[in-house]
Amino acid sequence: MREEIDKEIDLMLASGIIKPSTAPNDTPIVVVKQPDGSNRICVDYWKLNKVTVYDPEPMPQMEEIFAELAGSKFFRSLIFARGIGRLE
Repeated sequence: MREEIDKEIDLMLASGIIKPSTAPNDTPIVVVKQPDGSNRICVDYWKLNKVTVYDPEPMPQMEEIFAELAGSKFFRSLIFARGIGRLE
């Protein structure tokens, strides 16, 4: 299994999907078997999630948002991810 993982990591490095890191910490990986028999490398974020503090910003009222947009001609849509916090 180790040889297959090393091969996949080398492929991702060559493709530019990932890059080398000199960070003092690391995140474990998990190999998941796909229905077609191939393997997928996944990152195990359990340890990171345990030390991440959820720090949500309050959602503004819809009436306030629409009042600020009144008369505008151009709009941009942003998608925000849930569960993003900060590390302590």
